[in-house]
Amino acid sequence: MELLDSIKQNARKYNKRIVLPEGYEERTIKAADIALAEGLAQIILIGDPAEIKAHAAKLGLKNLDKATLIDPRAHAKKEHYINMMVEIRKGKGMTVEEASKLIEDPLYLGVLMIKNGDADGEVSGADH
Repeated sequence: MELLDSIKQNARKYNKRIVLPEGYEERTIKAADIALAEGLAQIILIGDPAEIKAHAAKLGLKNLDKATLIDPRAHAKKEHYINMMVEIRKGKGMTVEEASKLIEDPLYLGVLMIKNGDADGEVSGADH
């Protein structure tokens, strides 16, 4: 068995929840589409859902409807993550106002999702 086939087989077996905070970036959503088509992971894309869907349609991607799309500015657990960040960083003087701004940064949001158990890992680096 080839190494890549072995990696894919393990990915399918464990089917982890992977956050992609750069949900607007072309290479990221193309990779997400492939991962979803091959059943390699449960994908969570962070970004404006309407923009992600429009970009996916423009690129002809067919599998992103299987992804979870999270808008960093408005999502169900936003207040929970803000409170979590304040608690984690209280020793550094983190305020609710500061946390409210930071939580809208997809990289921070992705890490907090992992910390909270809502995701298993994060892949970024296309733009950051």
